[in-house]
Amino acid sequence: MEYGLNVSSEEELLKLREEGKISQREYEELLGAMKKPPAGRGPAKPPGEPQFQAFRRRIMIGGFVISVLGVIFGLILKLPLVWGLGILGIIVVPLKYYLTNKNRQCRADS
Repeated sequence: MEYGLNVSSEEELLKLREEGKISQREYEELLGAMKKPPAGRGPAKPPGEPQFQAFRRRIMIGGFVISVLGVIFGLILKLPLVWGLGILGIIVVPLKYYLTNKNRQCRADS
């Protein structure tokens, strides 16, 4: 993949070389510098991503707390649907949290 290479710039360099204004070595150096990716630049993160991750973490922690409360109150009030959904939430929320963090780390590594 060519980074920062503009066809018109390459044509201008070729024209300068043919006119004798730059040497073959200078032409190759400039062309190589144009094709080289910018140093130290990885994929840019959107500016709001850290705030979104913190918001997502708070939502998942809140869901986990509500699930635990659902199990407790479902058992106390003898409502099987409530404690059943609470147990399901206790299983699903940590699993979802793990998978979202794993996915985020995979994207950061690449």
